[in-house]
Amino acid sequence: MNILCINTCLKHSYVAVLTKDATFENIDETNEQHSKTIMLQIDRMLGATNLDIKDINLLAVCVGTGSFTGIRIGLSVAKGLAHALGLEVIPIDTLNLIAYNTLEKCQYVLMKGIADEFFVGDIVNGQAVNQRLMHKDELIDLLKNSDTICTIDDECVYCDFACKVIKVKNISMCDLVKSNLDKSVVPQDLKPLYLRLSQAEMQKHN
Repeated sequence: MNILCINTCLKHSYVAVLTKDATFENIDETNEQHSKTIMLQIDRMLGATNLDIKDINLLAVCVGTGSFTGIRIGLSVAKGLAHALGLEVIPIDTLNLIAYNTLEKCQYVLMKGIADEFFVGDIVNGQAVNQRLMHKDELIDLLKNSDTICTIDDECVYCDFACKVIKVKNISMCDLVKSNLDKSVVPQDLKPLYLRLSQAEMQKHN
């Protein structure tokens, strides 16, 4: 089975191809917009594996949380390819991805949102559960009784949290995708994971 993995929820876009015998991964660090790089990345990764897009049997995509634009780009690409190729897609969420790749036992996983907001998940049995958006003041209070947390963001590392902060450097989707092969869905059932309302939605509710 050949699996194409896509993640545009983080700062740098990520593409991987899993084959029966090997794993190929690429992170684009050009700081270009995901919309400008993701299709080129996919083409390069397929070329590196000597595969055609029609040789892909399954897709995986990070559905959030993250930037609204990044989430939408990844989902649009995954849905478009899935519809065109008649494939299913494995949804992967960002906080679970970070928690899965941490090498130490942590109580919480964090991602920096905008301003003083943070995306937070409790780590239970290696998974990020009870995912929510918290203000920095709430988070500082929550972490008073915590020993260790993990994050991918430098901003979280240098915050004045009263606990140990582990910087997770590996954002590979490969092993997590392999452990979720039974979680694939048809493209029309693929949903974004937004932990924060958009500005337009917040104005609508006010």
